Amino acid sequence: MTENTVQAQKRRADRAWEENSAWDRFYRDAYDYVIPQRRPGGSGTRKDLADKIYDMTGPTSAMNMAGELQNRLFSGAPILETGALAHQAIGDAGKEKLDRELEKVGSFIYPFMQAGEFDTATHEMCIDLGVGTGVLIPMRGTPEQPIIFYAPPADEIAVKGDAWGRQSLISWKRMAAREEIRDAFPQGNFSKNFIEASKSRPNDELTLYQDFFRLPDGRWRFAAYLDKDCEDFISHETYRTKPIAVAPYYRVPGEMRGRGPVLLALPSIKTLNKAQEMALRSAAIQMLGIWAYRAGGTFNPDTVRIGAGQFWPMQSTGGILGPDVQRMDPASGRLDVSRLVIEGMQDQVREALFDTRLPPSNGTPKSASEIAALIRQNARVHLNGFQRLWRSIHPVIVPRCAEILHSFGYLRGMMSFNELMVSVSVRSPITAQMNADMLANLANYIELLVSFVGPQKLDEHLIMDPAADKIAEALSIPKGLVPDTAAREQVRAQKAEQMAQQAAAAMAEKAAPQLVEKGFDMVQGGRQAA
Repeated sequence: MTENTVQAQKRRADRAWEENSAWDRFYRDAYDYVIPQRRPGGSGTRKDLADKIYDMTGPTSAMNMAGELQNRLFSGAPILETGALAHQAIGDAGKEKLDRELEKVGSFIYPFMQAGEFDTATHEMCIDLGVGTGVLIPMRGTPEQPIIFYAPPADEIAVKGDAWGRQSLISWKRMAAREEIRDAFPQGNFSKNFIEASKSRPNDELTLYQDFFRLPDGRWRFAAYLDKDCEDFISHETYRTKPIAVAPYYRVPGEMRGRGPVLLALPSIKTLNKAQEMALRSAAIQMLGIWAYRAGGTFNPDTVRIGAGQFWPMQSTGGILGPDVQRMDPASGRLDVSRLVIEGMQDQVREALFDTRLPPSNGTPKSASEIAALIRQNARVHLNGFQRLWRSIHPVIVPRCAEILHSFGYLRGMMSFNELMVSVSVRSPITAQMNADMLANLANYIELLVSFVGPQKLDEHLIMDPAADKIAEALSIPKGLVPDTAAREQVRAQKAEQMAQQAAAAMAEKAAPQLVEKGFDMVQGGRQAA
């Protein structure tokens, strides 16, 4: 049995931090060159200012990419659907009814998610996600605001996997003042030394650990403790669902942290900054020049001021040895070669960061077909990455939000979010794009059937109701807008009744002249008999 003490938990967390320490340098370089002035997590100090950046292509493309990621991953409500195993157990009719009930649950959860700093936290997460790893935590709030979202910096998180590479321990380590720790855990279990020190030195910062680790039965455990001044856990709690989403962008086998497009494009970004720096130095030399002076005591470069309208005191400007001050370099340097190199590398960085914005209108503009092909190509590259990402995020945060709402009494029952029983997806533009191939194949099949057998025999080769359901599901159409089987039968019955009434009316209209003629003959015959 695993020892459950502060010392044992800290040893496990320290191993995780030791394994993740190899990523610090790579992430630090990415932040220095792409996200400058970023405060590092946990250390309490700031990184260097933006003295390494000479080109803004990387920072602007990274922020544009973060906005695109947020729009494609978090722009729609979560979709709860019947899992594959449950579908086999209850059949198509049961799945249709259960899907509609689950959609109501997802629509009920979504407004609570939007009210808890969701947009801010997800955008911050996408910034770190572009570097390699993004983190999102749905936290329990107040009855007025049940769910609060927070995105910890990636360098505050250490991830450790089990024997099969699954996330088993997530350690969140950060520096916090004593009064901040007391406010975060008002019912926390603090030692006497900590309580006394918090009164006399409330602003002293300590290392706070907040660890999440998976239990053998599939539940998750939360434990908060301090590096010092703590004899026991400050707080600990057990959850039925995973309480934190740690999503890597690209992950190599055997690694728990991710490699994002920014990290992959970092060599080009560094080279681009160096090329831009050299071009600026060359331009400065061309504008200001390199000057030489004779050390004869008549000119002192340390005291003169270089600028328009300045006068330099000197006794002589010529003679046998030449002028006292003269320009050494010829002002005829060419900058067009460096400009071509820089523009080419800027295109490489934009392509690596999926920046599909239109480039500046210099030179020959791109054609409309070329721009459309570039956007489609980037969308195809994005699809696989987005599919992995939302599977790492939404199946974690949606069940956790449901558990929080259940703890407040907003949800009556807590369902099992096992992928085989209840699956979680998201309604967003990227889900529709991921199903585009299936829709294209279905559309091609229908078009070929119409061309071969004709539209009259289409229903003999294709079951229309399931095909329409597949199309609505692929396009993420809300279930409430799609009629179920009973509603379709009712519509068909109403149409059949209307058609029967129309046929009867047409027959009556056709037979009306004959009836009138017969009635007239009967009247005439009666008059003659009289």
